[in-house]
Amino acid sequence: MSKKSAFLYIRTSTTDQQNSIENQEKDLIEYCKKNSIKVVDKFIDFGKSGENTYNRPKFKEMMALIESSEVALVDVVLCTKLDRFARSMLDLLLNVEILVIKNIKLATLTNEFETQTAIGKLIFNILGVFAQFERDLIAERTREGYRAAIAKGKMCHRPKIEVDKKKVLSYIDKGVSANATTKILEVTPNTIKSRLKSGDIVSMIIRINGS
Repeated sequence: MSKKSAFLYIRTSTTDQQNSIENQEKDLIEYCKKNSIKVVDKFIDFGKSGENTYNRPKFKEMMALIESSEVALVDVVLCTKLDRFARSMLDLLLNVEILVIKNIKLATLTNEFETQTAIGKLIFNILGVFAQFERDLIAERTREGYRAAIAKGKMCHRPKIEVDKKKVLSYIDKGVSANATTKILEVTPNTIKSRLKSGDIVSMIIRINGS
């Protein structure tokens, strides 16, 4: 039987928790040794809030690698506790969906989340209901905030997003898909096109197509 493999995800919410990082890493490595799991890579977000993925660069990098790969890179994504992986139902659902598609399990030191069994699918569907509820609440609050700002005479323009073209081309060179690259940089494909020069766009297309 082939040895199982894992990505380790480690996170603390404040920068004064170096001991927490070290303890999480130690516990995860010991768990892998006991269960004959090969550690393929470690992704550590130090001093990052878990409220969403946007301020967790290493988490985004891990998920983008998983999503862009044509094959399962590992058997499991392992973290010490579930709240290290996600802090909201919506965040959990969206990222577990990616793992399910790639046939990768999510596990903590105390639980392995099975999504292939009947009970696992039921739990996953229940999570989906709550995630949709959470999504609707967020949308409703956003609309209310926008209307309140307009009523006070405030302009609600989004700040211009800058794109580091070197990073874009670097990710493409490493084999990361264009779709995954936009997620890592938190921008849309149109934003990248509007920020890069025509020559850069042609170069990026050549890299994507492997010509």
